[in-house]
Amino acid sequence: MPIPFVPVAALRMSLRERVEEQISDAILDGTLEPGEVLHDAELQTWLGVSKQPIREALNNLSRIGLVETAPQSYTRVAAPDPKDRTAVLQTLGALMGGVVRVTVPVLSTRQRGTLLGLLDRVEPLVESHDLRRLVALGWQLIDLFITHCPNPVLVSTTREVVRGLAFHLSATRAQGNADWASVAAGCPALRDALVVGDALAAEHAIKKAFRLSAP
Repeated sequence: MPIPFVPVAALRMSLRERVEEQISDAILDGTLEPGEVLHDAELQTWLGVSKQPIREALNNLSRIGLVETAPQSYTRVAAPDPKDRTAVLQTLGALMGGVVRVTVPVLSTRQRGTLLGLLDRVEPLVESHDLRRLVALGWQLIDLFITHCPNPVLVSTTREVVRGLAFHLSATRAQGNADWASVAAGCPALRDALVVGDALAAEHAIKKAFRLSAP
């Protein structure tokens, strides 16, 4: 039986890593809103830690695009530009294309079945233009592919970058900017590729769903 993920690693996290995770979670769930100024004193009170791990955490969150800083001026939650949405989707698609390419050949029957079950739920959501549920389902698929990926370097790199991309996509999401045609074309193709275990076709399907064919 596959061993379920448990947050054992969290017990070994440094103070900076724990602070970074808490701030990151607050940004991703909307507790800290795009453009909101982050004050060290308020963060110290909230997190119950000194200034040093907070600054270290904010520096790393700035590197992955969740926070913006200007020396001697401000530190704030990033405010993504909707004009960059297609570029962000393409970046996510390029990363996930690589993950899928190396993951499909090593999937167990059970893992493949779980992914196919999720993909079977996509078409009704596309037909009904249920963006909220489709996005949630999409992140489930992404997380499962990353979890099953056999390349630890690709996994750690993708997980870190995906946080910033996820925030950008969430902050700029609107019903009107959903590319239903790309999803409608890419997801059935991904399902077909998974059924036969065709890693290359699965990679192409992912890229299609994430607008990598867009100009």
